[in-house]
Amino acid sequence: MTILIGVLGLAVIYIFQRDLFYSGFSDAGASTVKVPDFDATRFIWHKFTRLLLNDTFSLFIIFGIFLRKDFIQFGFKLLLIEVFIILPIYLSLSIYMYEYTRFFLQHIHRLIVNPVLMMLLIPAFFYQQHKETQ
Repeated sequence: MTILIGVLGLAVIYIFQRDLFYSGFSDAGASTVKVPDFDATRFIWHKFTRLLLNDTFSLFIIFGIFLRKDFIQFGFKLLLIEVFIILPIYLSLSIYMYEYTRFFLQHIHRLIVNPVLMMLLIPAFFYQQHKETQ
């Protein structure tokens, strides 16, 4: 059941991302040199919310697959790293240094709006579980 909640949650976020979350840079691609006009407060809040929701639903999937508290604790620690280290770096670069970091931001953006790091934990946890049973 927790896997279903996680998958459905991620699907809803993905399907309705344009309606639910403010991008701020929707019309600005990597070729845009100047910072587009956008609402910074709204941008920050929506990136934070999306990161939190994506990672929470990913933790549901991880728990549903492995049923291990230690894996959830590790995933939660990764979530904290994303929220307190990666997200502030991304937001600072996006808001204050967009002109100089726009190409780099495209790659960090994927970590913020998609649960990439959390999903990478699944094969790592399978490997960890396999090593423990040998």
